[in-house]
Amino acid sequence: MTHSPTDSNQASTRRTVVAWTFVAIQAALLVALVAGPRDETWKISEGVRSAGLGLFIVGVAIGLWAAARLGRGLTPSPLPNGEVDLVTLGPYRWMRHPMYTAVMVMAVAIATRAGSIAAVVLTIALIVLFNVKAGWEERQLAATFPGYAAYKARTPRFLPRLRR
Repeated sequence: MTHSPTDSNQASTRRTVVAWTFVAIQAALLVALVAGPRDETWKISEGVRSAGLGLFIVGVAIGLWAAARLGRGLTPSPLPNGEVDLVTLGPYRWMRHPMYTAVMVMAVAIATRAGSIAAVVLTIALIVLFNVKAGWEERQLAATFPGYAAYKARTPRFLPRLRR
């Protein structure tokens, strides 16, 4: 079976729509989490608030490290942009999706400090979304980078292994 340029264009358009749909859902969840109600369903101690702040700072640090390592490859879209080769150094040596890890850590920190069931639900939804988005993105990366399968086999998705 041969594929026409039209088939390729339709597949490319479909991938782009899926990619930006992931981005839009992610953005909506993040806005809802950050701007959401702080109803304090449960009381938050100062120790927990401090731990949440520390966790948030860790998330920011991971995100900045990952963004710096990606350089021109950094884009909100989960599609490779063709600007860089497969990045496997820095935080990418320890996890395949450190940007997603960073956002999830920050979301957990926000939910911890919010004391709100709504914040917990939004954080869980965001984590589920990142799992689905990462799986989809990994298929795109495997199709783009010949070495991706080996990288995927040796590198965990979101959390680094404690031992190598």
